[in-house]
Amino acid sequence: MPDHSIKSETLEALKWLAFFFMAIDHLYRFIPLTQLEFMLPLGRLAMPLFAFTFGYSLTNFTFKNAQSVRMLLFRLLITALISSIPYIYLQSPSNAVGIWPLNIIFTFFLAVLILYINTWKKIYSIFIAAALFIIGGMVVEYFWAGLLLTISSYYFAKRPNWKNILLIVFSLTLLIDLNGNFYALLFLPIVYFAPYLNVKCRRVKHIFYLLYPLHLFLLSGLKFLNN
Repeated sequence: MPDHSIKSETLEALKWLAFFFMAIDHLYRFIPLTQLEFMLPLGRLAMPLFAFTFGYSLTNFTFKNAQSVRMLLFRLLITALISSIPYIYLQSPSNAVGIWPLNIIFTFFLAVLILYINTWKKIYSIFIAAALFIIGGMVVEYFWAGLLLTISSYYFAKRPNWKNILLIVFSLTLLIDLNGNFYALLFLPIVYFAPYLNVKCRRVKHIFYLLYPLHLFLLSGLKFLNN
C-alpha cells in the first residue's frame, strides 16, 4: 500500500476542522435554540476527525520516554477533569446527574495509556491493555468505537496497510450503530484526500487543551441563560 503521509500543517488544519464540527455538534445536542437539522451531518464528522488527527499526531510522540508519556497523560487527565465540570452540567437533565459517559478527552487519555502499555516488553502487557480497552470502553464517550478509532488511526499512520484500514472501517461501523446514521462514513474521503492537500495552518502548541474546556464552559453559560 502506498505511503499515506499527511503534512503537519494539513493535519493541524484538520484538527481545527474537527473542533469546528465538534462545536456545531455540541450546539445541536445541548442548546435547544440551535436544533437545525443541517448541522447533524457535520456534527457526526467531529469525533472521527478528532480521533483520527489525535491518533495520527501520536506518531510524533516517543512512547519509550516514560517521562514524556507521564506529562502527556497528565495534560489529558487535567483537561478531562476540568472539562467534566461543564460537560456533566450540559448532559444533565433537571432530575439526574449526567456523569456517564466521560468526555472525549478521557477517551484519548485511555487510548494513550493503552498504546503505552503495548510498548512494554512484558508477556502480560497485552492482557492489561485488553482489560483497559474492554472496561474503559464502557465509560468513555463513544465507548469502544472511539477508543478503537483513535488507536487504529495511530497504527494506520505508522503502517498504512489493509489491516489497519479495516480496523478504522470497523470502528466507523460501530459509530454508525451509536449514531443511528451513516454520516460518519463521510470521514473516509476526507482522510483519503488529506495527503494530497497542502493547507497552510500554523500550529499553536497545546491550544486544544484550552479550547476544549473553554467551549464547554461557554455552552454551559448559554444553556443556563436559556433555562
